[in-house]
Order: sequence, then C-alpha cells, then structure tokens
Amino acid sequence: MVTDWLMVIITAIYVVATIFICIYNGKSAKAAKEQTEVAQRQTKEMIKQYEAVNRPFVTIRFDIIRSGLLCFVIENEGPMPAHDVCININQSFIDNIQDSGDRGRLEELNDASFYLASKQKMTILLGGQPAFANIAKEVAKIDISYDSFKEHTEIDINQYRFLLVYNSPVEDISQHLKKIRDNDEKFHKKIIKEMEKTPQVQNIVLHKATVDDANKLKIYKHVCIEPHQTIGQIAEKLEMEKEYVLDLLMELYKVDRLVAFTFHGVETDDGKALWYKRQ
Repeated sequence: MVTDWLMVIITAIYVVATIFICIYNGKSAKAAKEQTEVAQRQTKEMIKQYEAVNRPFVTIRFDIIRSGLLCFVIENEGPMPAHDVCININQSFIDNIQDSGDRGRLEELNDASFYLASKQKMTILLGGQPAFANIAKEVAKIDISYDSFKEHTEIDINQYRFLLVYNSPVEDISQHLKKIRDNDEKFHKKIIKEMEKTPQVQNIVLHKATVDDANKLKIYKHVCIEPHQTIGQIAEKLEMEKEYVLDLLMELYKVDRLVAFTFHGVETDDGKALWYKRQ
C-alpha cells in the first residue's frame, strides 16, 4: 500500500517536472524565434542600407559654363555604374528651344540609352545666355530610369537667373589663362613670321682671291687698328713698298670705299696723307 502511494507521488512529481520543462522549452523556443526574426530584420535592414549606399544615383542639374553656355549636367553620383540610363524631358520644354541644333540634341537624348560610370558626367548644351529668357519659359520635367531605379526631377530654369551675372573664381582663372594663351600664340606667330622672312643680302661679290687681295685686307686691318698713319708708316710696318701700299689704299678708297684720308694743315702731298677707316 505504501509502495503504491510512493509510485503515485513520484509519478506526480515527474508529471509536474515535465510540465515545467515543456513550459520552459516553449518560452525558450519563442525567445529563439523572436531573436531569429530580429536578426533577420536587422540583416534585411543592413542589406537595404548597403544597397542604398552602394548603388548608382543618376542626377540632372542646370548650370552655366564658359561664361554663358546654358546646359544640363547629367552625373552618376553613386559609387556603382548605371546601366541602360534613359532620360525623358517633356516635349513642351524641348519645343521651347529655338536653335534647331540644340533642340535636336535634346530629342536625341530622349531616344538614347547609355552607360554612366561612377562619378561620370555628361553636359548637354541648351543654348547661349541671349536665349535664357526664352528657354526659361517652360519648366523642365525630367524622368530618369536606370537599372531598377527611377527618378523624377523638375527644373525651373528661371530660378537660376542670378547665375547670369556671377563669375566664379574658377571662371576668372580660366579667363586669365585664356588671355595668357592668346598672348603666347600671338607672340609665337610673330616670331615664326619674322623667321620666315628672307634675309636681305645687299652686295655679294665672288672672285678668286689673289696676293693683292690678301695684302689689301692686311692694309685695311692695319688702318682699322692703327688709324691716322701715313703711307710710309704703313709700308714700313707691313714691310711693303710705298707705291704698292698707295695703289692698294687708293683701291680701298675709290672701289671698296672702306678707307679715307685727311691732311694736317694745308699740305696735299700723298705722302703726308693720314689714312683711317671710313665710317
């Protein structure tokens, strides 16, 4: 009898323990499930944040470049390349552009599908500053699609009117460098023009040199170095005959016109003449 009661008591204890174990396991399983769901949500959020950061991001903006060219700048600002980029600009804005060339470029852009690498940009010309008022009449409504993304942008060009009177420091530097380049080009062209001119040669005489020519040159050099000497002094210095020296001096005087002579006082004797280089 006692043994039966002991078995009942032990069985009841086992049943109660089993119930507590099941309850605990249920709570543990629920907590594990909740932790798993939280981890999955966190993982999805991390993937979402990663994809939001590491994705292409194509934008379009209005700008004025080179002191007066109105343009749209298309740029992939994201770290990943953009594939099959399609840009559609409302036709009413395109029709408002008067220049056929600029209008044709926008129409070609609407039909294009292109690739943009990370940080790559494209510039689409709209026209010059004189056309600003006409181009700004319509708001540009732009739809951009690429990969699995779509963007919509509206640009009211009239809000950028202040840019027409603004010159950035970069633009100032650009204009200064342009002036330097233009001046350099003018200078180089002038040098080349001067170099291409045919040098002017006034007198050329070609003949076979003789002993008399050599002595005449020697006499001329002596007169240049030691001017205002008489025929006798020159002949003695160069060890030549006086009559021979006189003949060559007269040739230098009358033909070559390289030397001249003068007298002291009223004397006109050839032997008293003082010879010097003609200026």
